[in-house]
Amino acid sequence: MDDTDNFTRYSEQSRRYLQNAQKSLEKEDLDKASEFLWGAVAQAVKALAAKRGLILKTHGELWEFMRELATEVNDPTLYEDFRTANYLHSNFYEVELGILEVLSATEHVKRLITHLFEIGETMK
Repeated sequence: MDDTDNFTRYSEQSRRYLQNAQKSLEKEDLDKASEFLWGAVAQAVKALAAKRGLILKTHGELWEFMRELATEVNDPTLYEDFRTANYLHSNFYEVELGILEVLSATEHVKRLITHLFEIGETMK
């Protein structure tokens, strides 16, 4: 599988997870919505990395990639939004966030995914 195939696969999965998150939010199934939101971000990060010829497999690799990307493009909101998404991942297990917090985090997730795909579009 080449970089383009990986980019497409991860991008499509990100979009599916985002759709599933919305369905879960409508049902106020917050733990499931939280995990789908995290998954959407993780897949979007993997898509951009794949476009750069990288395959990220661990949580640590995702963090490292996002730290470097935020520095590279001089946009700390990338890393901040990623950190918010990671907290949603924790919420899957702890279910400590209410609907307002998850909805707020959803906006950060959408902004991050949009930005990641925009960065990907500027690459050859």
